[in-house]
Amino acid sequence: MRILLQFPQGLKAKALEESARYEKEGHEVFLSATPCWGACDLALDEAHKIKAGKLVHYGHAQFGDKAVKAGGVEIEYKLYPITVDLGVLSQALPLLKPYKTLGLVTTVSHLHQLDDMKKILRDGDKGHSHKIITTRGAMAILEGQVLGCDSSAADKLADKVDALVYFGGGEFHPLGIKSDKPVFAINPYARSAMQINDLLLRKRKKEQGMLIATSQAKSIGILVSTKSGQFSIKVAETAKKKLLALGVPHVSILVSGEFDFTSLQDFNSFDAYITTACPRLVDDAERVEKPIVNLAQLPRLLQIIKETS
Repeated sequence: MRILLQFPQGLKAKALEESARYEKEGHEVFLSATPCWGACDLALDEAHKIKAGKLVHYGHAQFGDKAVKAGGVEIEYKLYPITVDLGVLSQALPLLKPYKTLGLVTTVSHLHQLDDMKKILRDGDKGHSHKIITTRGAMAILEGQVLGCDSSAADKLADKVDALVYFGGGEFHPLGIKSDKPVFAINPYARSAMQINDLLLRKRKKEQGMLIATSQAKSIGILVSTKSGQFSIKVAETAKKKLLALGVPHVSILVSGEFDFTSLQDFNSFDAYITTACPRLVDDAERVEKPIVNLAQLPRLLQIIKETS
């Protein structure tokens, strides 16, 4: 079979090893060299062009409950578990001591250690045990999993817990959490544990500022991605009609497989953007040098425009 292998940015170093394994099995193997940022970003165009029978997508679980319309290409999601030392969780117990019930989330790379994480937190420290709760998100379909664009596995627990705990590397995933409960980020790579509510508040204030700036824009570009899990042309068309109806002078829909920030800067006639693609594009507004609002903020944006017009 002709197979296309696709790796996210952090796993491309494994491409040759995996390619050799499939070739030994008698398959004809191709490697996708385009950037890949998640399960929403399947290399279907490449698979169709080379007439691949199968696309093997590494490092992510299926995005949402519905199977992707792949046009005859079989899709296999191949997880790449990363086992880390959970000792930092034990070190974080004094920080979590005041909170009886904890909501726990992590990335797909560490989900295989979720039960071990629960046990460490449940046992607690010096007689102070914790109740641990996990749930499924909307697009992140595995128990306890969060994505950069879907923190609902944490947000849905807000009224059931005293605090939320994210376990994993970096700040990208936990900064998507929308709860006002105490939020802790425990990083096994940096061996650090910290409360991040001040960072979350700073992010929300920035987003509110961009919302107000966008409400005053005379020209708005609506970003539509052609990626398999992001394509929302009908939503964009509806948003355009609503903005024009409220008197926004110029609204255009911009379509791309991947939004390049330099390219967006060249569209200097736009005052602001609305993204129907990845909602975390708002985090890169400085690179575009224009405010960006994500689709979930559209109702509030329309309300502000209506109130101030």
